[in-house]
Amino acid sequence: MNQVVNGDFIEKSQLQDFPEAWFPIGGNHASSWKYKQESQAAYFLEISNSAGTRAGIVQSDESLLAVGKNEHWVIKVVFKSQQPELKAYLRLYPTNWHGDVMCPWEFYFHPRIELKKFTQFKQIVTIDSDIKFLRLETGILGSGRLSIYELIAYPLIPKRLKWKNKNDQQAPPIEHIQSIGEILKPIQLAMPIPLNVPVNVQAKVHADIRNLTPLRDRVQIYGNNQAPLATSSCGRAQVEIFGHGFQESLEDVTASPTRSVTTTRDVAALARFSFAIYNFGTLQANVQIELSPDGIHWAVEGMQREVGPETMVILSPEGFLRYTRISYWANGSTTLRIWVQAQS
Repeated sequence: MNQVVNGDFIEKSQLQDFPEAWFPIGGNHASSWKYKQESQAAYFLEISNSAGTRAGIVQSDESLLAVGKNEHWVIKVVFKSQQPELKAYLRLYPTNWHGDVMCPWEFYFHPRIELKKFTQFKQIVTIDSDIKFLRLETGILGSGRLSIYELIAYPLIPKRLKWKNKNDQQAPPIEHIQSIGEILKPIQLAMPIPLNVPVNVQAKVHADIRNLTPLRDRVQIYGNNQAPLATSSCGRAQVEIFGHGFQESLEDVTASPTRSVTTTRDVAALARFSFAIYNFGTLQANVQIELSPDGIHWAVEGMQREVGPETMVILSPEGFLRYTRISYWANGSTTLRIWVQAQS
């Protein structure tokens, strides 16, 4: 039933010590992902995270979950943890038939402490007709340690059960009915008996034709394949509204002599974005943009910038890759506030 590619982590990647069709995501330089084998048929991923941001695993582009034409799907995460305060998450990235990634669906859960037993988180989601793929991501929010054993996904199809009592006997068919008034209690009919009852209806219709207003009335537009009008499967018109949407996120970090990085951000659907970094401390800090095509391999973008005490600098990448983050460091300890603001 499981339709997640390598959902049990048995197949190992040929390029690195990691399960095939999966990538690590998030975390920082102190986070770790360990691929382990518990038995001959049981493999798992142990995630250790000390950062305040998320650290998890995400499906590769070639192993997305095809969910077209299914109304309901069951998503399960099988894991172990000995930390009841740990907060885990499940994130689903829906992709429509045009290849556009929509806003992710996020679910959060806490593990139950049961020695030598697995804990299972189950979530049922409803898939719209416009969605073709789902990309699964799961992991830890904040610091902690989590062992993920399996990710399971399958369509929820109701079973139709037919019950039949062997002691029941089929009632003999009724040949004819002399009068409707003779039936005093329900009887079982072998087949429908047509009754021809003439009906005459006379009525007067009063219609009020008035001017339509946009606040009080609505108009539905229907089209077909020959018309130059995009419609949905049920015949409603699809309208694209052109404009700029605004997104913003904020992250406070502490710069030290060790080079650190911020949260990894997926900017594939953003038309324009920039970083703003403000130094609250008394020491000078250094910052630089990093870009990545897959969230694993990173390259620096542009020149590093200096952020003096109680000053702010703005960074905007000239190149484009799907994932981005900021690396930062200082000679001592100083607090930085990092904004990322984008137009979509």
